[in-house]
Amino acid sequence: MGNTVGSQNISPFNISKSEAAFIAGFLEGDGCISAKIGPTSGSYRVRLVISFTQHTRNKVVLEYLQKLIGGKIIDYHSRNMSELAIYDRNKVTEIVRIVAPFLISKRRQAELAIKIIEILNKNKRGKLKNPEDLLKAVKLAEEIRGLNSNRKNKTVHTFDKVFTKLRKKGYIS
Repeated sequence: MGNTVGSQNISPFNISKSEAAFIAGFLEGDGCISAKIGPTSGSYRVRLVISFTQHTRNKVVLEYLQKLIGGKIIDYHSRNMSELAIYDRNKVTEIVRIVAPFLISKRRQAELAIKIIEILNKNKRGKLKNPEDLLKAVKLAEEIRGLNSNRKNKTVHTFDKVFTKLRKKGYIS
């Protein structure tokens, strides 16, 4: 209690500014803001993900983060790695907004994620009925992808693939 520096709680997560700075620092070193472009039954969607990884022996750090911001921990036993992943758009939105002021190397990813969120939030339930909005979100997702480390030989849905599918279905001319 009291008015200790850094103890003021922010956001719906009820975390302090110092905890937000910790999350941002951890995200800078062992985390990722990514945007996944994936097919749906009739089109494509863009999904934002925030993830953190650690050697399994340090999983306690991920468990601490999970208590602060939620998400699901996945263990990759073959690599002795654990990952905390947050897929829920409302949580991702809040986390990005909370940590953005503390970010340095991943600030651009956060800015792009916020732009994608604004596009997604224009429509109910995040379903992009407007093909132009979908293409804008895909273009931003590709920009985030370009800023992150790439794994080679990974099938990805690109702007060109999305554009081609939308044209074939008659959504755009």
